[in-house]
Amino acid sequence: MSRSIVGDSVGQLSFNGCQANAATQCRSQMDPAIAALWSRPATLGLSQPAASVRRSAVVLACCGGHSALPPKEFTVQRLCSHPFAPWLLDRIRQARTLALMTHVGPDADGLGSQLAFCRSAALAGHRSVIVNDDPCPPRYAWIDPDRRIGDFDGNAAELDSADLGLIFDAHEPDRGGRPVRRMRDLGKPVWVIDHHPCEARSDVTGCIATDFSSTGELVYELLLALGWPIDAGVAAPMYAAMSFDTGSFRFLRNQPRTLRTAAALLQTGMDANPIQEALFASRPRAELELLGRIIAATRYADGGRIAWVVAEPNIVNGLDVPADAVGETISTLIGTDGVLVALQIKPGRQAGEWKMSLRSKASVKVGHIARDLGGGGHDHAAGASFFGNPHEVARTLLGQIEAAVRGQVGAVAVLGPRATGEAP
Repeated sequence: MSRSIVGDSVGQLSFNGCQANAATQCRSQMDPAIAALWSRPATLGLSQPAASVRRSAVVLACCGGHSALPPKEFTVQRLCSHPFAPWLLDRIRQARTLALMTHVGPDADGLGSQLAFCRSAALAGHRSVIVNDDPCPPRYAWIDPDRRIGDFDGNAAELDSADLGLIFDAHEPDRGGRPVRRMRDLGKPVWVIDHHPCEARSDVTGCIATDFSSTGELVYELLLALGWPIDAGVAAPMYAAMSFDTGSFRFLRNQPRTLRTAAALLQTGMDANPIQEALFASRPRAELELLGRIIAATRYADGGRIAWVVAEPNIVNGLDVPADAVGETISTLIGTDGVLVALQIKPGRQAGEWKMSLRSKASVKVGHIARDLGGGGHDHAAGASFFGNPHEVARTLLGQIEAAVRGQVGAVAVLGPRATGEAP
């Protein structure tokens, strides 16, 4: 049976300044027996510091309509304030047409987030258009059977009618490429909806909530705060966004809220099985061959605790693989026993450009290394682009990574290729 979720927000949040985190202790005015169903509140990453936070509750009614109390057959999901300022919600509701964008080189989190928002907006009677710098990658075509996701080359004119832009899964609008530049040329604002850590910037407007495990999870809260419906068609791409960015719910930032959100999406009647299969069990055979080449080129450092590879352009010779296939292989490197940090360097989008990606296990934080190179990301998944000799940059990065590992975990007990599998 298909159901929908509607958010009913009680209370207000007011903010002043730039990005910060705030721990909000919430109190329910419900009957104690009902309140006991709610989880303990979580720490919310707010886009701006809290000048004042009124205690409030978000009620999830999982079968449509607004309700002060949930129906008995559904468990209330959580009790805490949403991280969206009233002015942001009001402006989104007032927009005649919303332009939805994501970062250059889109992934399932950005695509799923904007598609879920687009579908929910339509159900709520609001017009929105999706225009990205790039077309939807073939590996994610299944997420958009109605082909609502447009690219700049074919759909730039759609931006002319928009009066507000939202860019998902990017902490600064510039990462959206040509659609964002077009909106700016037209004198129209572009706001961010994201969960990536970043430096505070006075010229960026929107919401950056860094304790959310994915932008998809944050969009769930946004739709509830707006009071817009979430049916199975909205839930499916949002679930895909969450599953992708958490590695099939392995990387949750220790937030039980993430799994409760996934459960609420499943209660709409959506089917998670084809989504999981499309994301994690549909690798083409050519990508298996590519993975073998990547593994053969991988080297190890610091007693086997660092796996690193420079993927030369010819590594894909003779293989019919999508442009992002090389980047997908880093998950295998960090998934290796004993490896604490994986470094991958591959060709970038422009001539002479290279892209560096870092992944790490929970004991080592590496996000600062990417930020020092002008990039960004999370503590355990980050990246940057650069121009120059990739092997020289790799040597510099290896020194920084080794310092991070030894500073956070300690020196390796046994060194050498025989004991660790380290390449000579």
